[in-house]
Amino acid sequence: MPGVWRAVAYMDGVVVIFHSPRACAHIARTMDINTHYRAMGDGRKEERASVPLLSSQLEEKHSIFGGIDRLKKCIAYAIEKYAPQCLVLGGSCVAGVIGDDVEAVAKEVEEEYNLPVITVDSYGFLDGEFFEGYFEITYKLIDRYLYPQKYIPKTVVLIGDNGGPWGHYATEVTRILKAMGVTVIGQFPGYITLEDLPKITSAEAMVVLGGKGNTHEGLECLTKRLQEKFGFKFLQDVYPVGWQRTQQWIIEMGKLLNCEEQAEEVLQAERLLMEKSLAQFLPVTKNKKATLCIGRWLMYFHPESMLGVINALELDLQGIVLLDALEAGYFDEMVGALRKYTDVPIYSNLDGEHLLKEADVVLTTHELQDKNLKQVFLPMLPKVGTLGEIEFMQVIYRVLCSKHKGGGLVYV
Repeated sequence: MPGVWRAVAYMDGVVVIFHSPRACAHIARTMDINTHYRAMGDGRKEERASVPLLSSQLEEKHSIFGGIDRLKKCIAYAIEKYAPQCLVLGGSCVAGVIGDDVEAVAKEVEEEYNLPVITVDSYGFLDGEFFEGYFEITYKLIDRYLYPQKYIPKTVVLIGDNGGPWGHYATEVTRILKAMGVTVIGQFPGYITLEDLPKITSAEAMVVLGGKGNTHEGLECLTKRLQEKFGFKFLQDVYPVGWQRTQQWIIEMGKLLNCEEQAEEVLQAERLLMEKSLAQFLPVTKNKKATLCIGRWLMYFHPESMLGVINALELDLQGIVLLDALEAGYFDEMVGALRKYTDVPIYSNLDGEHLLKEADVVLTTHELQDKNLKQVFLPMLPKVGTLGEIEFMQVIYRVLCSKHKGGGLVYV
């Protein structure tokens, strides 16, 4: 259900109703608050308010007598108070257990009020996870609101969430594209008004805010569906994660959008920016002892980009410690991936303890208990683009600049 909410959370004109106890809506709202505080922590300002989220507020008695009447009252209230252009209904696991037919109610509401109503087939956590609700609503928005039209050259639409238009991923991609003369006309789903939603098919290309994991796989399926339906261009398996991939992404976007000369100029400017930053960092970082600790699965961690940062800062990587969080199969998989990029020693959790004590800085995916270690906690969502890479390097640089004799933990 939170996935249903996120798919339309900032889409003005939509009202979301959970046919659920009050707590279900509270979960989604808590996610929204956490997103708000992350944006504040990054010094970013949200550009729009989220749409209304209501709950039919099912109670214990409805688990016996049914909650359809409760849902209908909630819908009537939402229509009277907010005058929505579209309703999105999410059925909770409670609604699924008691057998309330949310789809039938949606059809009645469409006929009575002449108002589009979109529902999901799943019920809360009974059958599905966050990303499944997110993509089901997205596909239904496509089928109902989008249609083919002639594209405008050098325009793109951003696909995915990743912190929204004010998040690091979207702002960095937008910055680079703008320097290439490319205009971002929106971010889908979730961050474009319902009125403006049809305009996204006038974009020449899609830029996927992707990387790894189940959500990324869903974004790939979504982009292929959009390409088949509307003829969008897009880059497959090329994302600006890490400095090397960022350079490749700029070159490939130039080819995709027929602005190769502008792309080359931007690339040179980005390289100069990186060189200036490294000139500041290297006097401190060069030859400092570092240990890399990995406890995330390969699905969620890019060893290539992390090793690229270590090499660029000329850190002396003493070894890599694979933490106990990696089970046997994932341990071997990570070793295989690492061996494509480095031949430094790889240790298990216990065998690598001596490296931690000798390191000037420990780069880790998990918080380590030793309070004497200077730790840099690696983010779940990697920093992207040139500025993201520089920001990441700057954190390591500052840790090594610190005169504090004890340890500590710094989040990127």
